[in-house]
Amino acid sequence: MRHLHLSDVQSTNLQLLHVILVGAQRDLVETCRKFHLHTTQAERLRTMQPSEIWSLVHAVGDTSLFVPRNDFLALIDSPPALAGTLAAVRPPFPPSLHPIQVPR
Repeated sequence: MRHLHLSDVQSTNLQLLHVILVGAQRDLVETCRKFHLHTTQAERLRTMQPSEIWSLVHAVGDTSLFVPRNDFLALIDSPPALAGTLAAVRPPFPPSLHPIQVPR
């Protein structure tokens, strides 16, 4: 048996893609809300075969597909009781930097 070794970044990418895929199959709208995805992104992921997801993870290598929020440091520095509220009311990215790519 051949063992596949993934880097920490590849493993994280694979795990998050799988979580999003399962979530999108169960409840597309809620998954898009939770992961700040455009519907087109989640729908495309739902069409991918496991081998395509593995190929994507392998191809991007040690490049994270999921970047931290712009207010990540502020959330870390906030009191734990306040961090959840701040995360809920602040967008993860300013509108001009929102990382949504929708094919035309």
